[in-house]
Amino acid sequence: MPLATFLAIEKARTAQHVDLDDLMSAARLGLARAAMTYEPERGIPFGAFASSQINWAMLSEMRRADPAGERGRDKIERVRLAAETVLARTGRTPSVAEISRESGLDADAVVEMMQLDDMVRTATSFEEHFDAETGRQAADLTDSVILPEHAVEQSETRTMLNRVIEALPEAMSHVIRGIYLDDRMVKDIAEELSVSHAYVSKLRTRGLALMREAMEAWENGTDGDRSTKARTDFFESLFGPVRAESRDRSGELLAAV
Repeated sequence: MPLATFLAIEKARTAQHVDLDDLMSAARLGLARAAMTYEPERGIPFGAFASSQINWAMLSEMRRADPAGERGRDKIERVRLAAETVLARTGRTPSVAEISRESGLDADAVVEMMQLDDMVRTATSFEEHFDAETGRQAADLTDSVILPEHAVEQSETRTMLNRVIEALPEAMSHVIRGIYLDDRMVKDIAEELSVSHAYVSKLRTRGLALMREAMEAWENGTDGDRSTKARTDFFESLFGPVRAESRDRSGELLAAV
């Protein structure tokens, strides 16, 4: 319960469009789901498994309350991609007009999507959930929380992230490590690899998606999507070959669903 409370409060700091109480309810639902489905024989710490289930439940609640809606999400993604492309090409923050030309959306739509994106990803309304008159503060809920597994989980997560980056295809790993660990510019990496800025951005996007899949598979104790030779090589380097009992177990779970 302290872990669920902690994660809900942290998520509320960056989710302006959803109420803290709704996030707390979703977090507790995720915790209950984790308690009912946890399999200790998989060797995954319960805290790590519970964290993934809690975060999944909160993200579902955030998607349900998303003011942008499905169509708006598609436009926001177009605006993000256009902004990244212009940034990679020019090396500077793009203007609304440049994003408009790149995305094919008119300037007003670009501004609206940027505002919606900012509303979902950043927040100031978190403080409104705490009443200064009654003395209810975020610290009251977080300072007394004791998370004995938290430091260990952070260390395990960092170690796994490094393993995932190393397992990525060479060019993709080079891009991810350069941008996020070495704080290098996209244009510099593009020149070093003798490719276009757009190609580096594509490698980054695909690399991050593959990393996200790998981390989710690690947290959930699954084997990852091995539908192609490249994916099979990637996930085998992280988790080894798929065991027969794992395939049988996956069939049972799909049948149950």
